[in-house]
Amino acid sequence: MYKIYAALKCRRNFSIPSKFILTMKLTFVLLTAVFLQVGASTRAQNISINKQSTSLKEVFQLIEKQTSFTVVYDSKIIKATKPFSLTVKDVSIETLLNRCLRDLDLDYVISMNTIVVRKKPNTPDLVMITRVTGKVVDSKGTPIPGVSIRIKGSNKGTSTDMDGKYTIDVPEPTSILVFTSIGYNVKELLVGNEKVIDVTLMEEVKSLDDIVVIGYGTVNKKDLTGSVSSIKADEISKSKVTSFQEAIQGKMAGVQISSSSGEPGAAMNISIRGANTIYGSTSPLFVIDGIPYDANANEVGTASIGNKTSANPLANLNPNDIESVDVLKDASSTAIYGSRGANGVVIITTKTGKLGAPKIDYDGYMSFSNATKKLGVLSPDEYLDYRRIVSPNTILFYNDTNKDGLYNELDEPVDLSKLEKHDWQDETLQTGVSQNHNISFSVKKDNTSYAGGIGYLDQGAIVRNNDFKRYSARLKVDQDFNTKLKIGLNISLSQTGQDGASQSGGGDGLFNGIVQNLVISKPIEFYDPLWDRAGAYISPLTMIDDAYKSAATVQNNISGYLNYKFIPGLTLNISGGGILTSSKTKEFYGKKTSWGVGDNGLGIIQDQKAASIFNTNQLTYEKWFNKNHYLNAMIATEINQYTYEYFSVQKSNFADESTGIDDIAKGTIAKGSASYKDVNRRLSYFGRLNYTLLTKHLFTGTFRADGSDKFGKGKRFGYFPSFAYGWLISEEPFLKNSKQISNLKLRLSYGETGNERIESYRYLARLENAFYNGELGQAPASSANPNLKWETTIQYNAGIDLGLFNNRIELTLDVYSKQTKNMLLPVYVPGRTGYNQQWQNIGRVDNKGIEFQINTKNIKSKDFNWETSFNISSNRNEVKDIGNIGYIPVTMGGGWITNVGRVTVGQPIGTAYGYVFDGVYQINDFTWDNNSDPTIPHDKRFYVPKPGVVQVTGVNVRPGSSKFKDLNGDGIVDLDNDRTTISRSTPKFFGGLNNTIRYKNFDLNIFLEGAYGNQIFNESKYRLEGGVSSTWMNINKDFFYNRWTTENPSNTYGDFGDLNKTATLTSSYFVEDASYLRLKNVSIGYRFSDDLMKKIGVGSARIYVNGSNLHTWTKYTGYDPEIQSENALLAGFDRISYPRARVYTIGLNVGF
Repeated sequence: MYKIYAALKCRRNFSIPSKFILTMKLTFVLLTAVFLQVGASTRAQNISINKQSTSLKEVFQLIEKQTSFTVVYDSKIIKATKPFSLTVKDVSIETLLNRCLRDLDLDYVISMNTIVVRKKPNTPDLVMITRVTGKVVDSKGTPIPGVSIRIKGSNKGTSTDMDGKYTIDVPEPTSILVFTSIGYNVKELLVGNEKVIDVTLMEEVKSLDDIVVIGYGTVNKKDLTGSVSSIKADEISKSKVTSFQEAIQGKMAGVQISSSSGEPGAAMNISIRGANTIYGSTSPLFVIDGIPYDANANEVGTASIGNKTSANPLANLNPNDIESVDVLKDASSTAIYGSRGANGVVIITTKTGKLGAPKIDYDGYMSFSNATKKLGVLSPDEYLDYRRIVSPNTILFYNDTNKDGLYNELDEPVDLSKLEKHDWQDETLQTGVSQNHNISFSVKKDNTSYAGGIGYLDQGAIVRNNDFKRYSARLKVDQDFNTKLKIGLNISLSQTGQDGASQSGGGDGLFNGIVQNLVISKPIEFYDPLWDRAGAYISPLTMIDDAYKSAATVQNNISGYLNYKFIPGLTLNISGGGILTSSKTKEFYGKKTSWGVGDNGLGIIQDQKAASIFNTNQLTYEKWFNKNHYLNAMIATEINQYTYEYFSVQKSNFADESTGIDDIAKGTIAKGSASYKDVNRRLSYFGRLNYTLLTKHLFTGTFRADGSDKFGKGKRFGYFPSFAYGWLISEEPFLKNSKQISNLKLRLSYGETGNERIESYRYLARLENAFYNGELGQAPASSANPNLKWETTIQYNAGIDLGLFNNRIELTLDVYSKQTKNMLLPVYVPGRTGYNQQWQNIGRVDNKGIEFQINTKNIKSKDFNWETSFNISSNRNEVKDIGNIGYIPVTMGGGWITNVGRVTVGQPIGTAYGYVFDGVYQINDFTWDNNSDPTIPHDKRFYVPKPGVVQVTGVNVRPGSSKFKDLNGDGIVDLDNDRTTISRSTPKFFGGLNNTIRYKNFDLNIFLEGAYGNQIFNESKYRLEGGVSSTWMNINKDFFYNRWTTENPSNTYGDFGDLNKTATLTSSYFVEDASYLRLKNVSIGYRFSDDLMKKIGVGSARIYVNGSNLHTWTKYTGYDPEIQSENALLAGFDRISYPRARVYTIGLNVGF
């Protein structure tokens, strides 16, 4: 162990040898081969017999003695058989039975561990009908009347009487009786030789008995002391979406999920109880079948120019493969993951083999999608009216006098027949057609279980020439060799491909050009490469057809485990595996596009590879003492290594664009290249102790020590403890027999978690490329800080779980407080040091919130069931300290608007910073020439503000200009003293409401999701009303008809851009209420009769229709109030991103 620790202290020596990795690969291959053979192991049990005189009965007894098989037979059918001699050595069960029964009118059937010997079908039955009687009771021994008992595979059945008794005739010992009753679990029993079968039905698995997956283990929900939200496969499948994040959106208290773009395959943001850090990642840790995965967005293909939003690193995960998603929220739950648990942990468990006959399921659907809304910009005719007002003597279009068309005299009247008219949103948007097909299988036979499946997704986009494809395959095998040894293997392979134009939001995004572009004439494709790169004068169709992006990602998840029980209660679990990701992105921007015009064509190729491998060794001991004391103790070690490699090359000046990026050598100018490799390693020791006293006092303690080579010597290890207490009040004598309160539990927890998700080597001095006198060299960038250490998040949580009326009503309430201290921040240092900055541990961010969830079973009857789930959460985020920095400016690249945010003490993360809009300057605020001579036309007046009228530094305001508040009261609005926080990016409340109704074979699901109290800086409003820097661009229709004029002195809308010099300043005028309520999903399905399906050889079938994002109630005027930047510092900014799609789906589920 000391060698491992010493290796961690010396980064260069701490590496996982390539031979070890090769050994792991070979191990997985061999395990796969073993598992594929192990299913036959049961029948492969051989037997030896040497008897001079024996009988069938004795042979059957020897089979049961030498193997794990049980032989079922009717003694009457073998009574007349004669003794015989038998000598066999090491033969299979089939060989033995074939030899013994070959001259008799008997045959056999092998089912799992049971051999049934019966008369041959064409032989007259001596006794084929067996009468079975019995009694059905519940877990308390109370008889259950009306229980349905039927013979599996037939329509023959009966039911219990008022005393729970029944009688049924069965045709043969191999018959299986199926017992069903509303409110109880289904039970299946093999008849065999039994004449009396008494049955105990267990109540349906209540949520209190649900298994919750926690870090490195599972626990019954009733014994849970932490705060965990869970969702199962049936709930995930209701939403026919392509990513699991969207499937769980709005369904878990405290878990806020939003889109960064509506583009297929785009990233989704998951925030658990608020943003904890300023510069580090705010994304939670994902654990997929035990494999920790940080889901770094830079691992997957994304364009370097047009697509400023990241691709979804979890897009390779097929939602159909998921069995459950458990989100760990409080520190008691997450501290077991130590340095990676500060932002919460999302545990994803894929499906495993189920007990019973082999099962194959098909789920396929086709969907049609379109944009949920269009922005209301001017039509071509309205645009001409606008141009006549703002610039009556010039216009940009082609006409007969100047077919090359620059600025031309506007001929009156305009011959509209010579102008092309465009609605760019109609011309670029389309109806996307998608298809998704999934085949899954599940087998659990004897001691072996298999589960797996294949999937294919072809998702058509709502923008031309854009799509997303996914191919996936999965195999999960578990094998119990005996009562002590169990091993398992999980393999998941997937490939995604994203093709089309670079279309996501940002200052140079496609949708800026779509909404702003000229809607008359044919926009000049390239007349001056120095003009704006946002595509304002280039056809959006050119940007779609000549700007090409292809991103392909392959991801392989491989893991295995070995579980060995030394003695009852003591178990060793060894697991290991990894996630390997390879991504290649190709981009080509033709010389007619805004991104390629300046380079005469531009080609870019990026290669990215990432590997995350781990090994965990875990020892667990559990035991009940005197039924009053329960102990579960776990200790473990873990090693993680993450490797990331990046390479890119750019070429320009393509004389021949016919082959595009496929022949990048045709670019004659090398624009640049880059390469990068990063290796991070972690060594961890951790443990957990659960103790239960008198079945009602629950204690949980965890401790983890994490070592990371991202920090210097002596600072690499961080220590993260937690403690939790739960009191099952409902187990106290005064509540134990309550008919109203079925569950009441109080939970309290405290814990610490860490964060080290920053770039490597930040504790070392760094150099960066720099130019001096035209020569490229290197200059100091950041100074060393050997004391750099972990960020630490401390969290307190108090919660109550309440179940009423046998848990028909379940409520959960949590209150929490989090403080993140010693944040990892770059701090600017004096220039005399020779460096620009140094990474330090300074500052603090707080999050406080409350979460509430209620689940109800409103109606539960034989033919009609109605269930409701509602959750609502509130989080308050506040920056408490950033050292002596004062504030941290937040910038966003591209376009005319850059410095729009600021991190300041006392404010939440992700806010806009600017002036406070205070109406519009009116004529009576000014004087003008000749003592305000009213005969002078408005546009000829030289306006001077009256005394006392607030002025703006550097701007000659006039009537129609936007007015701002003078916050310091000096009569002047200036940059340094009158800007403030003008938005709130996090909602005051967010949540969802889900209703599921089942009537006979019909099912209906309606899901509403929303948020209240958050605000967005709407860049589309800024561009379409602020005028930006050019009057050639299109504007909002509402603004055009309601703008300030002398006839309409509005105090809400200002004048046109060139006449409103303050309109381009960042102000609260462009901040909008982004509260919304969305009809997220409606699904209607019909399940065909099982009896009807069996006639055609099908086990089950269901047809359904589904609608997603059907309607949104909101005041927000942009494309979508939910779509925000993936950067937490810019969470409250909408950069005219790719709009969200409304999706209509029709599909079919078939089971065999």
